[in-house]
Amino acid sequence: MAESSIVTFRLKKSKIFGIYGLSVVTLVVVIALGYLSCYLFRAHQLWFHFTGLLMIVAFLLFIFTLWAIYRIHKEGRIGVIISDEGITDLSTGYYIGTVTWRDVEQIKVMDDLENIDYQYVVLVVKNPNQYIMQESSEIKKRSLMLKLHHYGSPVCISVRALDCTFAQLYESIQKYYRKAKEVLSSNWEFFE
Repeated sequence: MAESSIVTFRLKKSKIFGIYGLSVVTLVVVIALGYLSCYLFRAHQLWFHFTGLLMIVAFLLFIFTLWAIYRIHKEGRIGVIISDEGITDLSTGYYIGTVTWRDVEQIKVMDDLENIDYQYVVLVVKNPNQYIMQESSEIKKRSLMLKLHHYGSPVCISVRALDCTFAQLYESIQKYYRKAKEVLSSNWEFFE
């Protein structure tokens, strides 16, 4: 990574292919359930309704995967953007926006409670509820609240979906954070 004002980390190819694969599987399931429901319509009315319900759920999942594919391509397959302004994590599905460096009070490394093979870079922010409220989905807001409770911040970045090592991610975050704090402290001295 060269010295620049922006560093990006791309998504792993396996994550991208996984979403493509899930999309194909759900489409096949929708088609299979459609044929099955046509067959069961003649045999058992109850099973027809049950397979119809499953077909609707599978179709909604298929639409969700198409939306995920659209978002991945719209964002250029980028998972994390680190800049002089702050950090944006696009790899998790949470859309809390850019976490500005002036909001970050501390950076710490913590083990992932769900998978001990991974660690989080936890950005402890001054205003965690502001970032939680930027997420539009109530389910995702609840998940961010749980992260705040367990890790001390809703902003937890992992390399699980990124095509980089944890050391590379952590080093870049630390470098930009130190640089931003130097700029912020020099600006603060200017106003005193």
